[in-house]
Amino acid sequence: MAYSSRILEIGAIRVEDGRVVDTVSQVLNPEEPVPGWITNLTGIEQAETDGQPMFVDLLSRLDKLLNGAVFVAHNVSFDYGFFREEFRRAGLPFAMPHMCTVRLSRALYPQERSHRLDSVIARHGYDVARRHRAYDDAEVLYKFYHDNLERLGAEHFYPLANQLVRYV
Repeated sequence: MAYSSRILEIGAIRVEDGRVVDTVSQVLNPEEPVPGWITNLTGIEQAETDGQPMFVDLLSRLDKLLNGAVFVAHNVSFDYGFFREEFRRAGLPFAMPHMCTVRLSRALYPQERSHRLDSVIARHGYDVARRHRAYDDAEVLYKFYHDNLERLGAEHFYPLANQLVRYV
Protein backbone atom coordinates (compact mmCIF):
# COMPACT_ATOMS: atom_id res chain seq x y z
CA MET A 1 0.00 0.00 0.00
CA ALA A 2 2.86 2.42 0.79
CA TYR A 3 4.19 2.13 -2.77
CA SER A 4 0.88 3.31 -4.25
CA SER A 5 -0.29 5.87 -1.65
CA ARG A 6 1.14 8.91 0.07
CA ILE A 7 1.40 10.17 3.63
CA LEU A 8 -1.52 12.46 4.42
CA GLU A 9 -0.54 13.58 7.90
CA ILE A 10 2.50 13.44 10.16
CA GLY A 11 2.19 13.36 13.92
CA ALA A 12 5.34 12.72 15.92
CA ILE A 13 6.70 13.26 19.38
CA ARG A 14 10.42 13.21 20.08
CA VAL A 15 11.26 12.11 23.59
CA GLU A 16 14.72 12.34 25.13
CA ASP A 17 15.47 11.24 28.68
CA GLY A 18 11.74 10.90 29.34
CA ARG A 19 10.94 14.47 28.26
CA VAL A 20 9.12 15.64 25.15
CA VAL A 21 11.63 17.84 23.33
CA ASP A 22 9.97 18.27 19.94
CA THR A 23 6.70 17.58 18.15
CA VAL A 24 5.31 17.70 14.64
CA SER A 25 1.63 17.80 13.75
CA GLN A 26 1.10 18.53 10.08
CA VAL A 27 -1.51 17.71 7.45
CA LEU A 28 0.22 17.27 4.11
CA ASN A 29 -0.66 17.69 0.49
CA PRO A 30 -0.48 14.04 -0.59
CA GLU A 31 -0.30 15.03 -4.28
CA GLU A 32 -3.27 12.75 -4.96
CA PRO A 33 -6.98 12.78 -4.14
CA VAL A 34 -7.96 11.89 -0.56
CA PRO A 35 -10.06 8.72 -0.78
CA GLY A 36 -13.50 8.87 0.79
CA TRP A 37 -12.75 6.02 3.16
CA ILE A 38 -9.74 7.95 4.49
CA THR A 39 -11.95 11.00 5.06
CA ASN A 40 -14.44 8.77 6.90
CA LEU A 41 -11.66 7.32 9.05
CA THR A 42 -9.64 10.45 9.82
CA GLY A 43 -12.00 13.32 9.11
CA ILE A 44 -9.39 14.88 6.80
CA GLU A 45 -11.05 16.22 3.68
CA GLN A 46 -9.45 17.07 0.37
CA ALA A 47 -9.87 20.81 0.98
CA GLU A 48 -7.74 20.56 4.14
CA THR A 49 -4.79 19.27 2.13
CA ASP A 50 -4.87 22.04 -0.45
CA GLY A 51 -2.04 24.48 0.11
CA GLN A 52 -0.37 22.26 2.70
CA PRO A 53 3.29 21.28 2.36
CA MET A 54 4.23 18.11 0.56
CA PHE A 55 6.24 15.42 2.34
CA VAL A 56 9.42 16.51 0.55
CA ASP A 57 8.98 20.02 2.01
CA LEU A 58 9.37 18.59 5.53
CA LEU A 59 12.51 16.54 4.90
CA SER A 60 14.91 18.83 6.79
CA ARG A 61 12.45 19.12 9.69
CA LEU A 62 12.00 15.34 9.78
CA ASP A 63 15.75 14.76 9.62
CA LYS A 64 16.14 16.82 12.79
CA LEU A 65 13.20 15.11 14.49
CA LEU A 66 14.17 11.54 13.58
CA ASN A 67 17.98 11.74 13.78
CA GLY A 68 19.24 9.30 16.39
CA ALA A 69 15.72 8.28 17.42
CA VAL A 70 13.79 5.03 17.47
CA PHE A 71 10.72 5.10 15.21
CA VAL A 72 7.82 3.91 17.39
CA ALA A 73 4.34 3.16 16.08
CA HIS A 74 1.42 0.81 16.57
CA ASN A 75 1.85 -1.80 13.84
CA VAL A 76 5.15 -0.09 13.02
CA SER A 77 5.70 -1.84 9.70
CA PHE A 78 2.72 0.05 8.23
CA ASP A 79 3.91 3.56 9.17
CA TYR A 80 7.58 2.75 8.65
CA GLY A 81 6.83 1.47 5.14
CA PHE A 82 5.13 4.74 4.23
CA PHE A 83 8.09 6.78 5.51
CA ARG A 84 10.58 4.56 3.68
CA GLU A 85 8.61 4.95 0.45
CA GLU A 86 8.31 8.74 0.78
CA PHE A 87 12.06 9.04 1.39
CA ARG A 88 12.70 6.74 -1.61
CA ARG A 89 10.54 9.01 -3.78
CA ALA A 90 12.70 11.93 -2.62
CA GLY A 91 15.84 9.99 -3.62
CA LEU A 92 16.97 9.48 -0.02
CA PRO A 93 17.57 6.37 2.06
CA PHE A 94 15.44 5.74 5.13
CA ALA A 95 16.63 3.27 7.71
CA MET A 96 16.30 3.64 11.43
CA PRO A 97 15.67 1.45 14.45
CA HIS A 98 11.96 0.89 15.00
CA MET A 99 9.69 -0.62 17.62
CA CYS A 100 6.11 -1.84 17.42
CA THR A 101 3.80 -0.95 20.31
CA VAL A 102 1.48 -3.82 19.33
CA ARG A 103 4.35 -6.16 20.19
CA LEU A 104 5.04 -4.12 23.34
CA SER A 105 1.41 -4.46 24.41
CA ARG A 106 1.51 -8.23 23.78
CA ALA A 107 4.69 -8.54 25.85
CA LEU A 108 3.32 -6.45 28.73
CA TYR A 109 -0.25 -7.78 28.69
CA PRO A 110 -0.17 -11.35 27.34
CA GLN A 111 -3.49 -12.14 29.04
CA GLU A 112 -5.34 -9.62 26.88
CA ARG A 113 -7.07 -10.79 23.70
CA SER A 114 -6.74 -7.64 21.65
CA HIS A 115 -3.80 -5.30 21.27
CA ARG A 116 -5.36 -3.02 18.66
CA LEU A 117 -4.87 0.64 19.49
CA ASP A 118 -8.58 1.05 20.30
CA SER A 119 -8.24 -1.80 22.82
CA VAL A 120 -5.12 -0.26 24.39
CA ILE A 121 -6.94 3.08 24.66
CA ALA A 122 -9.99 1.49 26.32
CA ARG A 123 -7.93 -0.75 28.64
CA HIS A 124 -5.90 2.17 29.99
CA GLY A 125 -8.65 4.78 29.96
CA TYR A 126 -6.85 7.18 27.66
CA ASP A 127 -8.72 10.17 26.28
CA VAL A 128 -8.18 10.73 22.57
CA ALA A 129 -9.65 13.84 21.00
CA ARG A 130 -9.30 12.71 17.39
CA ARG A 131 -8.76 8.98 16.91
CA HIS A 132 -6.98 8.03 13.67
CA ARG A 133 -5.27 11.40 13.54
CA ALA A 134 -1.50 11.13 13.44
CA TYR A 135 -0.58 13.36 16.38
CA ASP A 136 -3.39 12.17 18.64
CA ASP A 137 -2.43 8.54 18.06
CA ALA A 138 1.25 9.37 18.65
CA GLU A 139 0.29 11.04 21.92
CA VAL A 140 -1.58 7.90 23.05
CA LEU A 141 1.48 5.77 22.28
CA TYR A 142 3.67 8.15 24.26
CA LYS A 143 1.27 7.84 27.23
CA PHE A 144 1.22 4.04 26.91
CA TYR A 145 5.01 3.84 26.78
CA HIS A 146 5.51 6.34 29.61
CA ASP A 147 2.81 4.83 31.87
CA ASN A 148 4.31 1.37 31.55
CA LEU A 149 7.80 2.71 32.17
CA GLU A 150 6.54 4.26 35.41
CA ARG A 151 4.57 1.13 36.36
CA LEU A 152 7.44 -1.29 35.85
CA GLY A 153 10.39 0.95 36.58
CA ALA A 154 13.28 1.54 34.21
CA GLU A 155 15.19 -1.56 35.34
CA HIS A 156 12.38 -3.85 34.14
CA PHE A 157 10.82 -1.84 31.32
CA TYR A 158 13.87 -0.85 29.26
CA PRO A 159 15.28 -4.37 28.81
CA LEU A 160 11.89 -5.55 27.53
CA ALA A 161 11.41 -2.54 25.26
CA ASN A 162 14.96 -2.81 23.92
CA GLN A 163 14.35 -6.45 22.95
CA LEU A 164 11.55 -5.24 20.69
CA VAL A 165 13.61 -2.68 18.79
CA ARG A 166 14.40 -3.84 15.27
CA TYR A 167 17.43 -2.59 13.43
CA VAL A 168 17.33 -2.38 9.66
